[in-house]
Amino acid sequence: MRQYLINKLLSNVVRVITPQDIVRVDKRGIVYLGGKELTTDEKRSLQAESKALVNMRIWSIINESVKQLCYERGWRDSENIEHLNIAKAMYSVLDTQASILAKINSV
Repeated sequence: MRQYLINKLLSNVVRVITPQDIVRVDKRGIVYLGGKELTTDEKRSLQAESKALVNMRIWSIINESVKQLCYERGWRDSENIEHLNIAKAMYSVLDTQASILAKINSV
């Protein structure tokens, strides 16, 4: 509930993308991907792809490299508030990606 309120308030101030914009599960357990209902086979396929992706080295490289660069450019070497804001935005994208994968794996 807390996260829902935060997302709702933020969406009125800043047009951020939330995991629910990509993958949504309704109260009946029906999964929607971009507003389109997924079939059971599509859900299984996405879960298998998600698990495979998380276990791939390229996924680790992408995530850890971006996190490291965010830290270096946004915190350690930042020269102004814009550097910090860009790093926060990059962290937000990484968090959104991780949340999407977690939601797909949980359904």
